Amino acid sequence: MMRTPLGRDDCGLALDALRAWAKPGRSTSSLHVGDVGWFLRFEEETVRSALALWSDATGPVAVELFDDPVRRITLAPRVEADPVLLTAVVGEIVRDGGPVELAPESGVRTALLQAGWTEDPSPAAHFVLPLTAPIDVEFPYVLVGEADAAARVDVQRSAFQRSTFTVARWRQMHASPAGRYAVDVLVRTPGGFAAAAAVGWFAGPGRCAVLEPVGTHPRYRRRGYGRAVVLATAEELRKLGASAVAVLPPADNEPAVGVYRAAGFEIVGHEHTLKPPVPAS
Repeated sequence: MMRTPLGRDDCGLALDALRAWAKPGRSTSSLHVGDVGWFLRFEEETVRSALALWSDATGPVAVELFDDPVRRITLAPRVEADPVLLTAVVGEIVRDGGPVELAPESGVRTALLQAGWTEDPSPAAHFVLPLTAPIDVEFPYVLVGEADAAARVDVQRSAFQRSTFTVARWRQMHASPAGRYAVDVLVRTPGGFAAAAAVGWFAGPGRCAVLEPVGTHPRYRRRGYGRAVVLATAEELRKLGASAVAVLPPADNEPAVGVYRAAGFEIVGHEHTLKPPVPAS
């Protein structure tokens, strides 16, 4: 099996694989096209050191993103049907060590648990909203373009204190091969102030999209703007043909969980990072 590092220009190989493996009713959990798309705000060296395509003679086997300190891996469906390939993937993960995210139904995950790997006690909540009908949005919103980029970046940096997002990185994200799949939404107050922002990532018609990231400016929290930007992004994804939209916040992030519940999302599961066994002393 070969692992090929991917940069900004050739990451389309990973995006194509993730879109092909996307499911209709829920996210692929560990790594969605949107997770890679959001990561592509970063510069070439950072991307190439984190993103990799696993392949064999048949084609792609897995896409891996090192999201320090966790490796997030989505597997080709054929891995589950091929015991030899599944065992090879398990061996690669064990050799690398370190925490890893895999879909909860994965046979690779089951094999790791049987080998002594353990679940991190702090899971992500897997929320899903089916996109079966038009969605009403109570506040005005725009699809972000160059004219709104600075305001959109300001919301992100205000919502997340450690954010390194900049207008330059916003441009890099949209100029990347994943930019065509991004639905970048900004909700404004009736007075025109930027209140909340989100990016939805389209995985293809009839497939589940994902939200990454979602943020509300602290000045406008608890006024319905977070719910509005979630619903606005969901509606734009529905128009493109997405069957559902998922989001996976930390389960103990009560404000985020409250927003998604208020927007009509339901929890379909919890996702735990796996940690390798502690070496015997």
